[in-house]
Amino acid sequence: MEFAGLVRDVITNKVRATLILSRDQVEKLKKWISIRCATGYDSRTLYISTFVVTCALMWVCMIKFEEIKDHDNNHVTKSCDELCHLVFLADCRDCLELSLPSTYFGNCLATGIVKIKRDVLLEENSIIEVASAIESEVRNLKSTNTTILKKFETLMTDLKELGKPGKNVLTIAGSPKLAIYDTDFRWGRPKKSDIVHIESSGSISLSDCREKKDGIEVGLALDRVRMRNFITFFEKYLNNIIA
Repeated sequence: MEFAGLVRDVITNKVRATLILSRDQVEKLKKWISIRCATGYDSRTLYISTFVVTCALMWVCMIKFEEIKDHDNNHVTKSCDELCHLVFLADCRDCLELSLPSTYFGNCLATGIVKIKRDVLLEENSIIEVASAIESEVRNLKSTNTTILKKFETLMTDLKELGKPGKNVLTIAGSPKLAIYDTDFRWGRPKKSDIVHIESSGSISLSDCREKKDGIEVGLALDRVRMRNFITFFEKYLNNIIA
């Protein structure tokens, strides 16, 4: 097997931060997006889940923030036609075609890939279209076993392509549904959960929240100055939507 994954050399000058979205913030975001999807952006009935809105929020914020920083630093502006990719994993143990026994203990994952042009992500209300695109990919993974089997067949090819230099890829690690903070190996519940590879892979992590019921923890790693500026941008963007 040739493909070695998306993990690159570890950058030691990065710092970690955990952003916490409360249940109230998530519900307001869901409602805001759902109303606008229903009134012109998409005629389908969408299921705007916590996972969908959190991924959409983070992806849009990271692309918009990157664009602002490039402009401020007089960097070469990236092409508006550049394809940006969001990658996440889906649990496929319930796929009927696979016929996994109920006693199976292990992973069975397919990859969801959402592709959107940079200029779309930079639009004023891009989070609406982005959420719709993510919801569509999640729906496809859930709806047909044929889709899952095709994903398995193209998994390594897709990841190898996304691993090429210059590709704009944001990978989502984890999920709130894993309920990390409910885990107890008789040592008590975890005080803090982190995914170890986000510095090297450029991923962001999602998990449930220990401190706030039905809240979401989002983990990310950036260099110190960018982290401080990103958090300011993120909070302002979110508050403009849900205020």
